[in-house]
Amino acid sequence: MSYKEISKVIGIYLYVLAATLLIPTALAVYYQFFADPSSHPQPHTTVAFLLTILICLSLGGLLHFIGRTAQGRFFKREALALVVCIWFITAIIGGLPLYLSGTLESFCDSYFEAMSGLTTTGATAMHPKNYDPQTGEEILVKKEFSGMHGMTYMFSGTITPVRNPKTGQVLFQGVEAVSKAILFWRSFMQWLGGMGIVVLFVAVLPALGVGGKALFQAEVPGPIKDSITPRIKETAGLLWKIYLGASVLEIFLLMVTNAKMPLFDAMCITFSNISTGGFSVRNYSIASYDNVNTEIVTVLFMIVGSINFGLYFHCLRGKFYKAYQPELFIYLAILFVSCLISIISLVGSQHVTLAGSQEGIFSWTKAIRYGCFQSISAQTSTGFSSADYDLWPFVNQVQMLLVMFVGSMAGSTGGGIKIVRHYMLVRILQFKIESLFRPFAVRTFKVGERKISSDAAITVLCFYMVVVILSALGTFLLTVDGVDPSTALATNTCMINNIGIAFRMGGPTQSFAFLSPLAKIGASIWMVLGRLEFFAVLVVLTPGFWKERRQ
Repeated sequence: MSYKEISKVIGIYLYVLAATLLIPTALAVYYQFFADPSSHPQPHTTVAFLLTILICLSLGGLLHFIGRTAQGRFFKREALALVVCIWFITAIIGGLPLYLSGTLESFCDSYFEAMSGLTTTGATAMHPKNYDPQTGEEILVKKEFSGMHGMTYMFSGTITPVRNPKTGQVLFQGVEAVSKAILFWRSFMQWLGGMGIVVLFVAVLPALGVGGKALFQAEVPGPIKDSITPRIKETAGLLWKIYLGASVLEIFLLMVTNAKMPLFDAMCITFSNISTGGFSVRNYSIASYDNVNTEIVTVLFMIVGSINFGLYFHCLRGKFYKAYQPELFIYLAILFVSCLISIISLVGSQHVTLAGSQEGIFSWTKAIRYGCFQSISAQTSTGFSSADYDLWPFVNQVQMLLVMFVGSMAGSTGGGIKIVRHYMLVRILQFKIESLFRPFAVRTFKVGERKISSDAAITVLCFYMVVVILSALGTFLLTVDGVDPSTALATNTCMINNIGIAFRMGGPTQSFAFLSPLAKIGASIWMVLGRLEFFAVLVVLTPGFWKERRQ
């Protein structure tokens, strides 16, 4: 293992990360020194961002100095180690502004929030603090559940409300009480993590040379790693250009279709949406805008973000035949069927908003609007909410839980297992069953027009085994930590598939502040496992991986 090579590249990467931090820093400076004070009564965070940049540059300089004698020999082991290290280090740096500004008082919460952003999970630890109305002192937040898995949760809130300095009246609470620069940064982290911070690094750093391909392969999700151009750097650059173009288009459409949509909100929604992340700058997520057009645009770009970005490149080049592949049609069919099930199950049930108000029963029109939005949000792993789905019929909740595992297309920003793996698994089962009565038949395993090797098929089976083991293990560990089984299953599904929404204590009106510090660290690891699709992280955790090779 060439540690100097890794140290040098991480050092250079931290310089790039420090440069990206200049964007939220500029926003923090604007709101603190130039904007009307009434437009930003939330705490200012300029100093926190400047300190973070200083720490990032100092650490980058140290690592670059350690690796100054590196020879440029970069192989697959170094690439795997580098990708995993970058994700964990970026989450540490990304969480510093939240911690140094006092937005989140625990660094564990800050790290969880940053990792959730980078992995495009969208699970938040931000929860309003609770106060005694008589004494004004902070008290624990209490949430009770009845039934078979009845349980009472007691935990501390994490976000201090913004009050009127003269009257003491609460002006903002929850996410809306957080600095706009912080809200921008956590949404921007999702945007960076969506297409891949390492893929961006490959696109902007030609000095990687031969290591660029190994990094790209370790970062991009899916069992089949397509390169749409001969050079990896060019491929990474084109993917990011398409990603940027789609982001600009969504910002434009959000503002054109909703005259009341502020530019700041449109940008943050887009960062969280095209990356299928789900962080919101409003307490009630997309429901806060109560605008059908906003929901339609959001749903459209949820789907855009969950489709293989390589297909957009081919379509822009006029090669529309490239879109005719089983994965795309299967994905769209599953989206349609899941929406249909959601709509039919919702009709006639009680409609409760995220604010808790009763809105009568679901008509067919309402069921289409809210059922499709929530079902697509779950399958694309976006995690936005438009209604309190935790009170929906069990059929809807189970359907949402299932499509979380189904996931999006490979090569997209979406999470989950990925459609192509399900397709490959079905084909493997089909071949196995046919071999029982046609043992001597010669079969060619294909996905579309691409031949798939037996090694790739075995890898898919191993992937499913890892998902089953980690899903069971994660649910068990959360239960041991004091979480009820229903919440534990939903929370683990959320983390391992990078969804951001769960049920019960992880439902749309709650947060993940109830998790213990140990559970949050474990959840952060599960997020990275899901984002890097397990094998890259698992191999790095193997002791033999770090041993020097014998000559």
